[in-house]
Amino acid sequence: MALTSPKSPQNDLIDLMRPELEGQTWTLPTDMLARGLSAKQRKPDADPRKLESEHSDRLEYYNIDIDKLEPVIEKASHHFVNSNPALLLASDEPVERAFYPGLCNFLNGCVNSCATALRHHEPNRPVFLQRLKFFTWHKSTKDGIDEAEPLKPDLAGSFCDEAPSELYWSPPSGGTQMKIPVEVKSSWSDLVLQAGTYARSLFSAAPLRQYALVLGYNQKDRDFRFLVFHRGGLTASKPLKLEDVNDREDVVRLFMSIFTWKDRGDAGFPRWYNENQACPPGRQDGEHFLVNIERLLHHSTCVRGRSTRVFGFKIPDTTKKDPPITETVQCSRRIQENVEKAKSQGTGLLGSQSQLHPSSGTRSSRSKQAKSASNSSNSLIDKAEPIAISPEYAAGESVKYIPPTVDWHPSQYPLVLGPGVSAILKSSWVSLFGAVIEPKVRGDCSGMFGLPKHVYSFWAYHTDTCITTNHLFLPPSDLDTEAMEEYRWHLYENDTERPDYRALLIQVMQDAGSSLVSAPDLQSLITAITHAHIGYYNMIQRSYQHRDVSIWNILTPNQLSECDIAFTIDQPNTVQKEILQLCKDLSIKKQHAAILIDADMAIDWNTYFDKAHGGTKSGTEAFMSRWLLNPALTDHIHSPLDDYWSFYFVAQWACVFNPLSSYGVKDAALILYWRASLDGSRKDRDTATTDITKDPMSANKHGEFLQQAQPFLEAWIDSLYFLGIHGLTRQRA
Repeated sequence: MALTSPKSPQNDLIDLMRPELEGQTWTLPTDMLARGLSAKQRKPDADPRKLESEHSDRLEYYNIDIDKLEPVIEKASHHFVNSNPALLLASDEPVERAFYPGLCNFLNGCVNSCATALRHHEPNRPVFLQRLKFFTWHKSTKDGIDEAEPLKPDLAGSFCDEAPSELYWSPPSGGTQMKIPVEVKSSWSDLVLQAGTYARSLFSAAPLRQYALVLGYNQKDRDFRFLVFHRGGLTASKPLKLEDVNDREDVVRLFMSIFTWKDRGDAGFPRWYNENQACPPGRQDGEHFLVNIERLLHHSTCVRGRSTRVFGFKIPDTTKKDPPITETVQCSRRIQENVEKAKSQGTGLLGSQSQLHPSSGTRSSRSKQAKSASNSSNSLIDKAEPIAISPEYAAGESVKYIPPTVDWHPSQYPLVLGPGVSAILKSSWVSLFGAVIEPKVRGDCSGMFGLPKHVYSFWAYHTDTCITTNHLFLPPSDLDTEAMEEYRWHLYENDTERPDYRALLIQVMQDAGSSLVSAPDLQSLITAITHAHIGYYNMIQRSYQHRDVSIWNILTPNQLSECDIAFTIDQPNTVQKEILQLCKDLSIKKQHAAILIDADMAIDWNTYFDKAHGGTKSGTEAFMSRWLLNPALTDHIHSPLDDYWSFYFVAQWACVFNPLSSYGVKDAALILYWRASLDGSRKDRDTATTDITKDPMSANKHGEFLQQAQPFLEAWIDSLYFLGIHGLTRQRA
């Protein structure tokens, strides 16, 4: 009988939204927001495609469709306003549900007015939202975020003529997708957090989309807003009184802006990528490849943030017939054999994708799951499945080549994409507050032992001329503090000094690989960890500190890969000579069994100490040292010692989450408990770490893999404690 952890209540998701949005809630005037949402084309004379921290993308760089539609907006407004739609919103009852039918009719009336006016003005114009219709909903969607309960938007905007019986965020073949959720509440602060959970679901279903649109209605104040969630937070329209004639005209303008979308690219979806296929550039001018996404290596679930996504692809070789890839993370042959053996013997083997890589998206509930995992059963709060990108739905969205401005790897080891080549594509929403460091790191360290070979990087475009940023939904970057204040929505506390300008950066690297969790045996895991650690040391030699060592950032190549630059140390001291001798003893030359990726949290020691730092911490929480996780240590500066601890927690995670850890175990409750604890609070993780390294183990209770790994983990953690005592003493001195 399979064991499952209890689902997290919606409150956990709502709690996650506040720190993401806090300090980054903004409002824009109606015309400015409508122009940001509208279909647009970059002006020929506004060609600077590279982004810098001092400059953001601007509306003035574009020809914007809605600017040409003033007569259409006027006609639609006249038709809609004269129908006196405010009567639809009248209700004697203060409860939310009493406003659902009226608001639904109001929105559909506005949609119909916009669609009719635009069709009369330009009969042959394609309209992406042609079939948009709103329905009263307030039922659970069929899929949800991670282990959380399914969400229940009050109203649903979808592409169908009649109310659907089911709605998905990412529908299977024949299913109906939620397009625009609507929320009704009596408080904007509560409404925005709930709407943020819908945006999180929309982003989970299409992670590279530019923004997620949710509509909100405050029934107490009778205010209506467009809520545009993006990777830098939230930008909303001004509050619009639906009883007011002028404000209703503004509502029409906002709806007309999204009716200018001719295709999914205008709506902010990347035309070059659809979660099933991608169209990256090649080396020659205009060269490109249509590639299939073979496996997802890492993803993070959030609204505001980097939302890093790493997947492997292989350029088709038409001269050969490749076997289909059917698993997200390829297991080794030994794991495959053990899976089949476990099935035939009826023994449990815990190793689904969700168990191998639990998302940190519901971290606040992990400690609760850890405490209840050992007593959990098959009972579920709801039967909704976690959001998974639907291959059928993704395959229905065609992709096209959009030529970007590519920064090629400049070193003496030119890398070429071509038929049969496997590679990694990483997408990340990079903050433009400071320098964008990862492409520089990859260029300087490409091809070194334990590090990937950097092919190129580029800023993504979702259409031929529209760069994928959140800049058009934020105040211009050159405003002073006083002018910026006019755009703030003081919804929560801790307002930041300036908006979080972000852009979507794409990087392509060779040496595609799999997770450490799929290591076929302990020796392979130890070898991979060692080689990745040498990669970390190579970065240090080039004056870069990684600062985000995690299970997702170390990959084992699908086949033993040869680096361009063998590991060496110039003018080694006594300790470094010992390191080199150890590498010689281990026969470490140019073939590496693991690579350390994802350097967008790295720092350059050449410039880092030019500024004062009052304690800077970064990383993935489940793998951060106890000093980084201690809020009282405000002056602690992230050092290599912290990263050494991260390597240990990665190894421990890889052992506990390896499917072999549960092979032959009759009662897997303890394994489930440890898995939940390692991804839980610091206290949960510390408790599990003590158990894993100190408690007596047996193959029947803990699995052969963990039993073999325990002496290695125990010796390692003892060495780290010894190093920590002396390392901290020196640091504080």
